[in-house]
Amino acid sequence: MNENIENLLLEHMKRFQATLERVERKLDEHGRCLSNLEAGQATIIQHLGHLASADA
Repeated sequence: MNENIENLLLEHMKRFQATLERVERKLDEHGRCLSNLEAGQATIIQHLGHLASADA
């Protein structure tokens, strides 16, 4: 009986770990996407600054 409980807990822990790994991968992916968006925004702001200075 005790071995069954240990096996059940082990299976739950394995599933939890697999889920956590998927969440971490997704979070890393979202972090990369956010970095790309921030870089794009910085480029747009830089271009707007050049346009404003050329217009002045």
